[in-house]
Amino acid sequence: MKPYNQILVLLMLILGHATIGQTPEQQKMIDKATRMRDSLMECINLDEVMQQAEAQQKRMEMDIIKTDKSKNANVVTAKNNVISSTNNKKLANWNLGVADLVFNHGYDVRKDKVNFVKVGLIEADGTIVLNPSERVPDLKPLNNFKNSNIFYDIHNPDVYQYTNGETGFKLNSYLLVYQDDQKIGMLTIGNSEKVTLNLITPGNLYFGDEGYMMSWVYVEKDCAIKASEDWKGDLSNTSIPLIVATNVNYDLNFKAGWNLVKTEVIGTYHFPEAPEEDRSRYKKHRHTSVAAIPKDATYFFRSSSY
Repeated sequence: MKPYNQILVLLMLILGHATIGQTPEQQKMIDKATRMRDSLMECINLDEVMQQAEAQQKRMEMDIIKTDKSKNANVVTAKNNVISSTNNKKLANWNLGVADLVFNHGYDVRKDKVNFVKVGLIEADGTIVLNPSERVPDLKPLNNFKNSNIFYDIHNPDVYQYTNGETGFKLNSYLLVYQDDQKIGMLTIGNSEKVTLNLITPGNLYFGDEGYMMSWVYVEKDCAIKASEDWKGDLSNTSIPLIVATNVNYDLNFKAGWNLVKTEVIGTYHFPEAPEEDRSRYKKHRHTSVAAIPKDATYFFRSSSY
């Protein structure tokens, strides 16, 4: 114990035994001890108290940060009928029961139903299980991609180069969610709710919100798509021209069977004075083949009532 702390303890003992009815000499000694105690408290103990208080405050702040991180680990977004799960494969607060994840490949007009193959499921607790293995029928030739590219970001179809272009091919940027043979929504995968919405919405494809989205591809044989284009022109959704320069690159190498494509939106042109549908435009799109879903990916379920 520090010397001044010993003195302080002694003074506290003296004051603790003070009672009414002391002699004048004893009272003077008590008054002096009180002044000494107060002086020591102000000069010495206050610093220690302040240090302890600051340390306690830091501990509290760290506890709050840890709590916030824990809460954010399974963040759920319920607005616009969207449920999301960050950095894991579980939709928190999922309460719709078991549902199938399917990859649609056509539409049967006679039966008025979507044709699909099952690629996984959402378990009752919201856990997402993906295990595509079935063969996909009703495929179109790979070299038809120039006419069926859902991203509409290549303006000159002559820039496409195909390897084994006659092989069957199908790409979807989402999975449908079915329950009791009824579609209840869709599942998209990426790192931004806004980007995954933009890239499945025709009117939003040119928006400049940055991030990435995953697409699923099935091919009959090994094949590839290459394309690179620097383009300058009007990407306006209104009557007012919106001239931008874009760079788009496709570097897709597929193995027979199931594959994944990562589409990245990189760089943004901002037009704050333009109408809402023209406020931003992308600078670059990058489409690449990847072996697995990125670890930082978020799974977004959008209800059919979206």
